[in-house]
Amino acid sequence: MSGALQFYLNDAASLLHDYNTLFTPQNQLNRWINEARRQCAQRTYCVARLVSGQSAFGAPSQAGNFIAGGGVAGTLPDAVPVGSTGNPPAVTGAAVNSLQTIPGVERYPYQGFFNKYLQDAYGGCAAIIDVVTCSVNWGGAVRPTLAFMAWDDLQAHARAYSTLVTSYPYYWSIFNPGEFGEIWMFPAPSTIGDIELYAACIPSDLYSDDDVEAIPPGYRNAIKFGAASLAFQGKQQYAQAEAMEEKFRERLGLASVAADRGKTPNYYWRA
Repeated sequence: MSGALQFYLNDAASLLHDYNTLFTPQNQLNRWINEARRQCAQRTYCVARLVSGQSAFGAPSQAGNFIAGGGVAGTLPDAVPVGSTGNPPAVTGAAVNSLQTIPGVERYPYQGFFNKYLQDAYGGCAAIIDVVTCSVNWGGAVRPTLAFMAWDDLQAHARAYSTLVTSYPYYWSIFNPGEFGEIWMFPAPSTIGDIELYAACIPSDLYSDDDVEAIPPGYRNAIKFGAASLAFQGKQQYAQAEAMEEKFRERLGLASVAADRGKTPNYYWRA
């Protein structure tokens, strides 16, 4: 979104009755806007991305092989990845999958591993904060979504073996909440396999109107209230801060009550 930062600055300054930012320095207001954007993403999971390490099939496309109405700001170029046999046809500049399991490795952190692929593929995204599903290729044409197991169950049952168990991964779990999270797989992968994550992310900070805004349009009108609440707190005007916080929660909608509705234990078998 072009001009997103100025849009937020104008609206937040209006709520503070400080149209020319004489009493609230613009650089500080900018910091509060970015904090409100992070809170919006954390509470609603509105910045959802498919992290796969390759150009997406189908609608997401960029200039060069453009599908009308399908362009997504900041995504990898072209509509289809390079085909090894010409079906799908090779596309110049498309990315092939490099987000893969490492044989014998069970731990895959967001920071230092997954975030690189997120940032390369999607403009305006800073980091993963949670993962809804994890899919891993099983050495061929099948890429199942793994069964989720809570970390304490994974530790007590799957990782009870004192020696490393390797095969195609079947279970996955998350260790540590938020930006320092890690995905653990069991059994540890025995071969290289493509990984795809349905991930919830936080946006990158906005420093100018040229920066890509990852917050979806339906949530952007809430940001000014979050920023104004933080600004009033800084002035120790707590009643006004609470009123703005209430407006912030209201504009985010009921989804903010429970953005993470839990993981599905197994998509292919139910008791």
